[in-house]
Amino acid sequence: NVATKQSSDVDTWLERETDHVRKALESAFRHFDGNDNLTVNTLEAVYARESSFGLPEKMGQRGSIDPAGHFQLSPKTARRYGLTVTKNNDQRFDIDYASSASARYLKDLHTFFSKDTTLIGTTKTIGVKDPLERKKFVLGAFNAGEGSIAKAQRLAREAGKNPQLWSDI
Repeated sequence: NVATKQSSDVDTWLERETDHVRKALESAFRHFDGNDNLTVNTLEAVYARESSFGLPEKMGQRGSIDPAGHFQLSPKTARRYGLTVTKNNDQRFDIDYASSASARYLKDLHTFFSKDTTLIGTTKTIGVKDPLERKKFVLGAFNAGEGSIAKAQRLAREAGKNPQLWSDI
């Protein structure tokens, strides 16, 4: 009986990785620093989760009002980070632009959740002191939006739970 090897995410990534993609992710990594607990591996993990390493069938439609592209950025978030989002020119589908915007967004999310931060109106984050816990909040906010996670923190606090623990959110 011969055991069959299951393909891991790393194997999948290595099969699809091109020099251009690797260079784009490494270039985007420059937005991180030693204070944010974010690495090129963090960016690669988000890329894997959001578009299965750039699979066309996972990236959505150009110009879509829904999250789309390499990192599944919403049009609003993409535009906030300087990307063009139209049917004819949607930079969410350009790995260079999308990885840079995503890295800057991750960096900003890290800043938002490192201390109490007012996002919009009365929506506020609750600073997460532990760097490993904070990284969970950053990744959750990348997927769901910082406002959604800040609201979940408030609801956790109101329910008597710890708004600085991802497991309580």
